[in-house]
Amino acid sequence: MKTRKKAKPAHVAPKPVKAKVRKPEMPDKILRDFLEEKCELSKLKDVSQLRAGFLWEKGNVQRYRINVWKTTYETGNFCPTIQIIRSYFVSYDPDEQMVVDKTEQPKGDKDILGRIRK
Repeated sequence: MKTRKKAKPAHVAPKPVKAKVRKPEMPDKILRDFLEEKCELSKLKDVSQLRAGFLWEKGNVQRYRINVWKTTYETGNFCPTIQIIRSYFVSYDPDEQMVVDKTEQPKGDKDILGRIRK
């Protein structure tokens, strides 16, 4: 008694590989110069990370969110405290090598309803 063999599936052509599009990056020197001007980066203590996250590009102007992270070790705590101490929303023009701060400042000492806080 013979067993029947399964039919081999037809050959399928491989799918073309899509190339990943790299996100643009702000040059490190320009980022550090901007942070030195805004928050005196060299004088800040316990800075653990700088991140310039690309958001979008319109025309030739790129938008970034820049975060400065701080790590603090305290006695008696099991793990360190990690927090964002500075955050900026900026636009960067790669042709002119210029960063413009677009961060909105708080409106003052008013609550959501527009009343003045005491």
